[in-house]
Parts: sequence; C-alpha cells; structure tokens
Amino acid sequence: MASQLHVEVFNQADALSLLSESIGVNDVLFTFKNTVGIASNIAEIYFDDANFLLSQYAPFLQLGGTTDFGTTLNPSNLPGGNSMAIPFVASSGFGADVNPGNPSKGINASNDLLGIRIALQNGVSFLDLGHGLQDNALRIGLHVRSIGAQDASDSFVSNGDTAGGGGLGSPVPLPAAAWMFLTGVVGFLGVQRRRTAV
Repeated sequence: MASQLHVEVFNQADALSLLSESIGVNDVLFTFKNTVGIASNIAEIYFDDANFLLSQYAPFLQLGGTTDFGTTLNPSNLPGGNSMAIPFVASSGFGADVNPGNPSKGINASNDLLGIRIALQNGVSFLDLGHGLQDNALRIGLHVRSIGAQDASDSFVSNGDTAGGGGLGSPVPLPAAAWMFLTGVVGFLGVQRRRTAV
C-alpha cells in the first residue's frame, strides 16, 4: 500500500507550470493523491507546525476526481499521535477532514487529487519549508481509513530522516514501508494499526 500514497509540495512557479494552478508568491500548494492499489481512503490531513512556518490556508482545491473536505478536524489530533517519541500536536487552524457522504468523498480513487494552498509566514522561503520538513519542524499526519477488506485504519506521520537534498529535489528510494513526498522527498512512518468500522 505504501507506494500508492503520495504528497507533493509545489512553489508558485511549479504550481503554475505543472498543475496550471495560480498561487501567490508566498504560497505553497500541498497535493494529496492515492493511486489505490489496495482500497483505502485518506480521510484526515494534519499539520504539526512547531516552528510556525505556515501562516494561513485557503479553500481546498479539487484538482481531480471527486473529493469534499472541510476544516473541522474530528478527531482534532492525529489518532495515535500522542504515543510517538515526539508527540504529534496538530496545529489549530490547519488540516482537512472528509465531509460525510455516500460514496465517501475522501481521497480514495486514483483520479482524486486534493490541493491545500497555504501561505508561508513572512520571511519563510520554499527552501526553508523544505528544511522544515527535513528536520521535522513541520510534520504532516495522514489518517487513512477503510484499508482493505477489514476496514482497517492507520495513522502516518512524515519522517524527515528520509528527506534528501535539503527536503527538495527529485524523488529518492525510500524503505518499502515509507511513502514518498516528491517535492520535498519525505517518507512517512506508521503510528499505529487499529481496526475500525468506517
């Protein structure tokens, strides 16, 4: 399942040239995709911004497929995030939670692509953001539901130890259990494994 989950970060120039999306000079665009080899649903997205690299974010961009997300996170912190060696603390005011609906409007089909446009704090550059991802000053948590036939649920958090090139550059090989963070090359580690009915 690891190879089917992707997060990419784009600066202004790359967002325009690669996605035809216009964002501000001080903005970054995070995109979330699930190529669905194993049935699964990215349902909640969290940011742990301990060093205040991020300023504010704009409405979600449906860049492909069918997604529908809101800003009220439930639960308010990444499930299992408190059990980590460095606890995951979701930054208030940042994140995304799938809105209820049948079929689910999460990131659960290969053509689903959700974008979150976020402004950087004054004086923070795209390179600073890359370094923040690399040194875990900024972490991203994903709660993935409805995994496989058992409807399992897992939480994942970005792992800066697997970042390369200052957090920027081309994809690099990661361990089989990690995801790839393409522009920013950051792998993810599992936080917990639990079964839920979703």
